Order: sequence, then C-alpha cells, then structure tokens
Amino acid sequence: MPKKKSNKKMLFVINPISGDNDKISLEKEIKALLKPHSVDTEFYYTTGKNDRESISEIIDEINPSTVVAIGGDGTCNLVAQTALHTPIKIGIVPLGSANGMATELNLPTDLEESLKLILAGKTRSIDVLRINKEHISLHLSDLGFNGQLIDVYEKGETRGLLSYAKSFIDNFGNAAPAKFEIVCNGKNISKEAFMVVLANASKFGTGAVINPLGKPDDGYFEIVVMRPQNFMHFLEMLVPFYTSKIHTLDFVDTYKCQRVKIKNQKKQSLQIDGEKIGQPLQVDVEILPRSLEVIVP
Repeated sequence: MPKKKSNKKMLFVINPISGDNDKISLEKEIKALLKPHSVDTEFYYTTGKNDRESISEIIDEINPSTVVAIGGDGTCNLVAQTALHTPIKIGIVPLGSANGMATELNLPTDLEESLKLILAGKTRSIDVLRINKEHISLHLSDLGFNGQLIDVYEKGETRGLLSYAKSFIDNFGNAAPAKFEIVCNGKNISKEAFMVVLANASKFGTGAVINPLGKPDDGYFEIVVMRPQNFMHFLEMLVPFYTSKIHTLDFVDTYKCQRVKIKNQKKQSLQIDGEKIGQPLQVDVEILPRSLEVIVP
C-alpha cells in the first residue's frame, strides 16, 4: 500500500544553470522562509544526466504532495514528466531565461511570493502535449528557426534573454523557409514556413503573444504556421506580437487540433519547452487533456 502523502512535504527541483540567477544561497532561503510553516523539504539539483529517473526515485521514497520546479520551462517540463496523471501538485519558481509557462499562468517572480502561492496550494488542471510518444510539452514547442536559435544559444557561454536576442540577430540572415506537410483534423496542409509552432499556451516568456486564442486547459492545442516572405514581414510582426493580433496577419496561419502529424523532410530543428530535441523527419502530436495539476494564483 502506498504511503499517504503529507500536505507539508515538498520536493524542490533546482536547475543550477538556468537563466542568469545565482542559486547558491537558494536552498538556505527556502528553508528559512518555510520554517514557520513546518514544511518538510527535500532538494534535488539537476545535472543533465538521468534527472527524470532520479526525481522519480525521490518521489517514490518521500511521497511529497508537491514538487516545485525552480528554473525555466525545461525544468518545469522535467518535473511534469514525473507527475503526469498523478495528484501531485506542481509548483513553479520562475528563475529561467524566459519563463514562458510562468508568464502564461501569471505566476510571481519573487521567491517569497512564489512560496506563499505554493503553500496556498490552489491548482489548475492543464493539458499536456505528447510528442512522438516519448516527449511532453507544457507550453510552446516548434519546428524551424527558433529550434535552430536554441541550438546556438545552448552552445554559447552566457545565458539569459539578452544572449537569446543576440543569437536571433546573429542567425537571422541564415534563416530560410522549409516545406512542411501537415495533417490536422484529417485535413492535409502543405506550407513553406520559417517555423511551425505547437502551442498549448498563448505567449512566450517575453510576453510576445504567438497564439492569442490558446488556453492550456481547453482540450485543444493550436499549430501556428509562420510564413513571412521578407524582412519587412518580420518587422510587421513586432507590434501584433505584443497586441495579441499576430493571428490576423496574412502570412500567419492558425489551426486548432487534438492530433497533428507534421512531415519535416528538411530536418528542421525541434525544440520542446526551450530544449532542443533533434531533427525528426516526422512529428506526431496528441493532446492529453487536463493531465497535470499546476499551482496557480
């Protein structure tokens, strides 16, 4: 018989290299802030090697009611993999480079405010995307230019939003559209595009809204096909990105789906929640409705 979960037992999963924040004193701060609440805490620092298995082992051993991701979207994704289809609550302390999921859910960025929210324990059941049977996506994933940028960014010596912006400027000139064959809701779609976004949410961590109609708990996701033809089109996207009007542009197509298949003959880079996965020839995506409990305001 499994152990009964305690409402006062939390596992904190910390990514020590996410974003540009110093996390050396973080464990001590968390313990001090939670001491008046008599919370049993356990800490795990990611290493990039067998993290999912290690976190799952700790969960099996201590049976926490809440697992808290401290980092960016990749850390949130990692934690979610261990809690999918379970009653475990997922807390988020956004200390990554862009923090898209935290932005989507209007989560606080201050540590003390984050912990107050996590202690309150109010949750929202959100959808999750399953990609090629082996990956999940909570927020935004894509094929194309952004995946290439992330590859360059990860090889760089610095982290943070400014570093990502520099990667965009340095690599924009080498960007070229690719042909994508898409099957969505039984409909065949053939498009040349710079990027195809798999959107379970509406906006990036920068606040740029890629999918104004998206909701992470409606049982659907959207694919957003970006087809700018020239540099002026890229410039034309800037204001609509921040006024939730991107879907009104003639060279941006949005389709609502529950399942989608994308053939990617030119091996465009796939990124999932900010982490590069590879260059698959085909991407199969399905929705897992309301399969994760995330703590929200």
